[in-house]
Amino acid sequence: MPDRDSPSFTLQLSQNKYLAPSDDRMDAVLTVRVGEAGATAAAGLPETAELLLVDCSSSMDWPPTKIEAARHACKVAVDSLRDGVRFGVVECTGHARLVYPPGPELAVADERTRHEARTAAAGLIAGGGTAMSTWLELARELFRASPGAIRHAVLLTDGKNESDRTGALEAALDRCRGEFACDARGIGDDWEPRDLQRIASVLRGTADAVLEDAELAGDFRRLVERAMGRTVPDLRLRLTTLPYSRLRFVKQVFPSEVDLTTQCRAEDRAIELPTGAWGDELREYHLCLDVAPAELGRNEDRLLGTVTLVVGDEEGAVVAVGEAQAVVAYLTDDLALSSVPDEHVARATGQAELGRAVRAGWDAFARDDRAEAVREWGAAVRLATGLGNTEILKRLGRLIDVGDDGEVSVKEGVRPRDGFSLVLGSTVSAIPGAAAPATAAAPGSGGAPRKCVHCGHMVRPTANRCGHCGKPPAEVPS
Repeated sequence: MPDRDSPSFTLQLSQNKYLAPSDDRMDAVLTVRVGEAGATAAAGLPETAELLLVDCSSSMDWPPTKIEAARHACKVAVDSLRDGVRFGVVECTGHARLVYPPGPELAVADERTRHEARTAAAGLIAGGGTAMSTWLELARELFRASPGAIRHAVLLTDGKNESDRTGALEAALDRCRGEFACDARGIGDDWEPRDLQRIASVLRGTADAVLEDAELAGDFRRLVERAMGRTVPDLRLRLTTLPYSRLRFVKQVFPSEVDLTTQCRAEDRAIELPTGAWGDELREYHLCLDVAPAELGRNEDRLLGTVTLVVGDEEGAVVAVGEAQAVVAYLTDDLALSSVPDEHVARATGQAELGRAVRAGWDAFARDDRAEAVREWGAAVRLATGLGNTEILKRLGRLIDVGDDGEVSVKEGVRPRDGFSLVLGSTVSAIPGAAAPATAAAPGSGGAPRKCVHCGHMVRPTANRCGHCGKPPAEVPS
């Protein structure tokens, strides 16, 4: 696609291609970068639609700081909308009601409509139940009735989804999948983090806890501004497999971990994964393929699949962008080659184990098993430290103390919202390039892995060429 006024797209693949005869899977990490997304402004920004879904159930009235924080956050978010964005404010209780604009179609942001929306937000009153499926269903209807290549919602709640029919939220999420993105936030101490996690996972957003009511407005502003900064509406990963390989799973692993396997669209051996809208950003995906070693020739590269990036152009046609990447396998009996983990894959699996330990610790704490919580959170501290995941360490620090000897103890007076923040933050990944756990060199490998001076990936000490960029790794930089 691209001319100089178009965004830049980069796709890189990291893997250890060497397989032992007993291996039945190939793991790889795909790093996707989009740059200069703001360049699309030269040709006009894409149509954008934004909805604010605000819980106005009766529980939002106590303490009254919650509903007041919600009103103020709506005003701040509305003020953050650029001219031309279609938007609306929805009152959410046991049902959903569009409170601004009054008509069935979304308003177009300008000075007048922003003023009217602020007035409508100031009139939000708490009273009623909580049925999140109705909130999402109305959002879907409103987005479908309004043009908008990029559709985004912010959902705020303070309670459990107790007014919904059994299975209604899951059914609504299935219908809303791919229709719009949604960031979900919980305020107060009496809501269910797993509800928000399901919403964010299916609708390609984030979920988090509001630690202090006064922080809500700033969070709303950041979420809306980030949504408006996304100017690439339709970026997809396309994987083509071979007769002896098939997809086991694909997960987003940075900036947060989300299993996306069920969101893939398959046709014969072509598999396509919609990744949503993008701005200037980087994301990583963990790709795992099942392989049949018996069908691979030994001591030679065999292609397992190819991965490309595709977008839709102005006419709706699909256009490949960036350079296609090959997933390859090399069957060998040399354990010195097959047993060295790829740096990016090791980080992804380490992050998954960190998230598991964090959530297991919270589950133990919730059932008053302090010893088990300490054991799991102690493991989480060690993993987060090794991964350089300062965000999870910060969230853990609200619940536990770590002594100079590494001993972990649970703080007194832990608030539920601090635990909710930890659970929802358990999927937050370390920044690519942060320190990963050191791995010992495999026996017979001739020393520690070296860093390629061209691309920065780790290579075997005896390698003549980097397995990632194909160039001679030269010497380890000083």
